[in-house]
Amino acid sequence: MHFVRATFAILFCFLMLVPVAAQSATTDWTVSEGGRMRLVALSQPRNGVITALLQIEPKDGWKTYWRNPGDAGMAPELDFSRSTNLRFKSIAYPVPEIGKDEAGRFIGYHHPVSLVIEFEKPDEGAPAMIDLKALVGICETVCLPFMAEFRLPLDPSVPEGEEFSALLLAQSQLPEKPRADFAIRSLMKSADGKFLVAHVTIPDEAPVEAAAAASRGVSLGKDPAITVEGRAARVSIPVKRIEQTGEPHQITLLVKAGRRAIESTLAVD
Repeated sequence: MHFVRATFAILFCFLMLVPVAAQSATTDWTVSEGGRMRLVALSQPRNGVITALLQIEPKDGWKTYWRNPGDAGMAPELDFSRSTNLRFKSIAYPVPEIGKDEAGRFIGYHHPVSLVIEFEKPDEGAPAMIDLKALVGICETVCLPFMAEFRLPLDPSVPEGEEFSALLLAQSQLPEKPRADFAIRSLMKSADGKFLVAHVTIPDEAPVEAAAAASRGVSLGKDPAITVEGRAARVSIPVKRIEQTGEPHQITLLVKAGRRAIESTLAVD
């Protein structure tokens, strides 16, 4: 009995301490009229990579946006250039809603979301800090730019219970990896240069939706045209402008089929 009580006391003290320690890898919430956001990070590198989350929580009735917002709104703009001993690697967005609202085509979220951000840590033994300037759109009937700055030192010695749980939840909401039954097989310009055309293998003739976002120098048109024959879909994305820079442009294509979604970033000359 004494052993049980001692064990319980030790466990209770541990549980009391973990949330406090975990807060060292989580910023305070920054609050605006339409919602709030904060930065969460795992301080321990995994395979040389540091993972962080930008958590954005719109208020009820408000919304925020994917990497291409649609006809209105604004995509998140994130600046990590002042970070210490970290090199930005990638950002992943949860699967968005694709639909219509009072402003036209809408690509985004009416619920809390976490953007999954990865950094390389050049010197694993040296201190590191995430320094983020974030500008996101949070909208009700009118869009309000929401700006916040976060500085988050990374201490590999502290527990990461809360942060790790938040990361697992965020990763579960990302598009799945391409598989044999669901994959973007190709993306290329049409002969006249007016469209980007993707050929996609889809599962079980499910209803298909698509959204695309492009790197700087490419301006895309509105709704992609989608045709489906059996388990093959053809997605045609209007192109307004492609600058000739001598380097391939990056196009991120999201395809939703029923309850499933995939996303791939492909190069287009």
